[in-house]
Amino acid sequence: RHAQALLLHQPDEPEEVGPVRDDQLRMIFTCCHPAISPLAQTALTLRLVGGLEVPEIARAYLVPEATVAQRIVRAKKKIRDAGIPYRVPSEAELPDRLASVLTVLYLVFNEGYRGRVDLGAEAIRLGRVLTSLLPREPEVHGLLALMMIHHARRRARFLGEDLVLLENQDRSLWDVDQIAAGRSVLDRAMALRGRGPYVVQAVIASLQAREHIDWPRVA
Repeated sequence: RHAQALLLHQPDEPEEVGPVRDDQLRMIFTCCHPAISPLAQTALTLRLVGGLEVPEIARAYLVPEATVAQRIVRAKKKIRDAGIPYRVPSEAELPDRLASVLTVLYLVFNEGYRGRVDLGAEAIRLGRVLTSLLPREPEVHGLLALMMIHHARRRARFLGEDLVLLENQDRSLWDVDQIAAGRSVLDRAMALRGRGPYVVQAVIASLQAREHIDWPRVA
């Protein structure tokens, strides 16, 4: 193990190449291997990469903690028994893992929205990296827009421990610049003819951030 640790600090180590250049995002793609079940993929990735504890993951999935713990154990066993390599996926493999990667970012952001602002900001950062990596995927832009618009309103969403409903929120606390930036990202998703769940949620969030909400259009 000491010898392996020294390899991490080789001064003349060649630059790593591949389609995913961000370390955090690369590890998320690696954990979301198609040989592992989707639920186990996201649970394992949230634990290893997102740093979420088992109770936090269980809350995100609305399942008992024991269920999440079992999924993580089974995923690790699958990786070990099947000899699944922790490697950067090729560009052709990225689309097959995209749904799980988006789910991970979505759940990490949700945990940040509950109060861990650093997680929310990190999910948005990774979302931006992902849009650069897959610029033609409308759901990637939709998720980024959704996170940006919600994140812009986070300061008005809670009063102490109490949830403040939309109609009662102090709009002076909203980050209007980030809402505008989120809408610009959403425009890109719509231009790509996005109709997936993240795009739809982003459109709803954008409508709800307007001064006069068009509720029939929201419906």
